[in-house]
Amino acid sequence: MSKVNELIQQYTDDAIEIRRHIHRHPELSMEEKNTTEFISQQLLKYGIEISDIPFKSGVLGILKGGEDGHTILLRADIDALPMVEKSGLPFASENTGVCHSCGHDIHTTALLLAARVLSSLRDELKGTVLFLFQPAEERLSGSQMVIDSGVFEKYHPDFAVGLHCWPDIPAGTIGIRRGSFMASSDTVKLTIRGKGGHGAHPHKSIDPVMTSAYILTELQTIISRTIAPLDSAVLTIGKITGGTAANIIPDEVVMEGTVRTVSTETRVLMEEKIRQIVSHGAAAMGAECDIGYQKGVPAVVCDSHVVDLIEQAAAEELGADHVVTLATPSMGSEDFARYLEKVPGAMFRIGTRNDDPASSRPLHNAGIVFDEQAITSGASVFAGLALRYLH
Repeated sequence: MSKVNELIQQYTDDAIEIRRHIHRHPELSMEEKNTTEFISQQLLKYGIEISDIPFKSGVLGILKGGEDGHTILLRADIDALPMVEKSGLPFASENTGVCHSCGHDIHTTALLLAARVLSSLRDELKGTVLFLFQPAEERLSGSQMVIDSGVFEKYHPDFAVGLHCWPDIPAGTIGIRRGSFMASSDTVKLTIRGKGGHGAHPHKSIDPVMTSAYILTELQTIISRTIAPLDSAVLTIGKITGGTAANIIPDEVVMEGTVRTVSTETRVLMEEKIRQIVSHGAAAMGAECDIGYQKGVPAVVCDSHVVDLIEQAAAEELGADHVVTLATPSMGSEDFARYLEKVPGAMFRIGTRNDDPASSRPLHNAGIVFDEQAITSGASVFAGLALRYLH
């Protein structure tokens, strides 16, 4: 058994208690005050320094090894979701309307466990490990706050590694993928302006409802006829507002949606075609339009060398048969992507599924239950990677 696994076995019971404490007390994005304080207390208990960079929320721990050397950054997100938990767990959320249905409590605990293990082995490290507990991932904004604080300019990590729960693979396994891992996330707001009037006399109006319906249908042809069949893109219009009564043609309709892609070229093409179809479609119907297109986070693209390091650590700590290569990227998004614009890096999945049907529910489901074995799997990879790279 490796040194890492020996220590993880020794600390697992404490880690589970930590996870259940965090699970009971979830906090929303940029409101993670108590979570931040709790994490800081644990890090100090492990003998890990707290960075003096002032975060609005979240914390950065610093572990310096026995000798100088390279620096790496390991990251976990700490915020919860605005949902009522329905898991039925004895340690379910005590904060009504907030819960950890995306597994960030598992992520946080895995990184804390890795920090404790590496602190015990600090004399064997040649370099520095940064433990980043990031706020506001669910808003896709926390990473930008970290970047703006100057972390990368001050500490210059060689690369960054993050992890995320994944109910599609069994507990005890991890999932890796080179290249595209998660999608970019952009938002679109389309305001279609017509000329209101009586529903019985549509010829005297310019109907923004009919115009919106026409545009909505045409937008999906971007996916079916413009994007290459083996490429990946999603365009979902999830909100449509307009009108006040059944017999009144309104002056305007507003549509809002999300755009997801896994390549930079497709991301550019999606915006170009959306603008083209909306403007031409509105003009064809005699209406006017305003197109609001907001760029969000880019796609997560995993560096092959960093994935190699993750795979090697996982094979040695968990066994090669516990490493799964993910066939396709996820069309979900992660603000970890912004770190990859600063340094190379990668994410990996930690399996959370077991025989309990609730563990197979999707992320963000109020009734999902995560297998706590994911904590030790994630911590093993984090700690094993750091120990080998900085040895």
